[in-house]
Amino acid sequence: MLPILEHLAHATPTWLKDLSPSDIQQGPGPWMEHLTADALVYPGSGLDGSPVRQCNGVAHSFIFLDYGTRKPKVLSELKRLRKTGTGFAHHHLVGLVEFDPTPFLANADPGFIHQDIGHSQIEPYGLWSVYESNDPGSTERFSFLFLGTEAIQALAALYPTQAAPPRGLVVQEHGFGGNCWGNFSEKIMSLAEHWKGLPELLILGPNHHLGKWLGTAQTLGGDVATESMHQELREIVWVKNPSRVASRRMDLARA
Repeated sequence: MLPILEHLAHATPTWLKDLSPSDIQQGPGPWMEHLTADALVYPGSGLDGSPVRQCNGVAHSFIFLDYGTRKPKVLSELKRLRKTGTGFAHHHLVGLVEFDPTPFLANADPGFIHQDIGHSQIEPYGLWSVYESNDPGSTERFSFLFLGTEAIQALAALYPTQAAPPRGLVVQEHGFGGNCWGNFSEKIMSLAEHWKGLPELLILGPNHHLGKWLGTAQTLGGDVATESMHQELREIVWVKNPSRVASRRMDLARA
């Protein structure tokens, strides 16, 4: 993780340390409450793994959402060994499973479902993988969930009205040319108005429009998204009012 985030780190939750390869083959369904509670979520992620490098240890669950990245490319990235340069370096794959993400999208508010015909004809897919540190004696792990679905709809389904927010959120306007909404920030802010508070950690691209979120926040620094095609400096922001969900996360970590 980035040194500026070390004060937000926490140990790998017991439920994640106890997962066996056969557990992972069941798909993420039995563990979705845990996965969403401790997650850093990245709408419109593509193959940009920078947030894993930046935040592994602050979050132990990463949820990436992108309907425009084909499954073979994501699978190839998840299976290849890395020694340096990414958050996946110095970790080995414990297990990986493909699954149908459609049931996880059922709760999305219709206001966050895009009606674009071209997008709706793309077959969704889901990939869930768990990685463990190669360091001797370490039990540090992280979960990586990739949903090949429309990102705003998936975010609204995973974090519906009156839900606790994700632990962290990446807001990067990749999409002036590929994003069917045209503006992620506007839709994310609209959705977040109905959450029980804001994410604790924000990673913000240079063209975000979340200024009104930042009144209670502290900018910790910046970091270049080296795995992104954009290679942009992103702002790392800590929202210092996470008490609304702290007790829930503590309960989940003990589970």
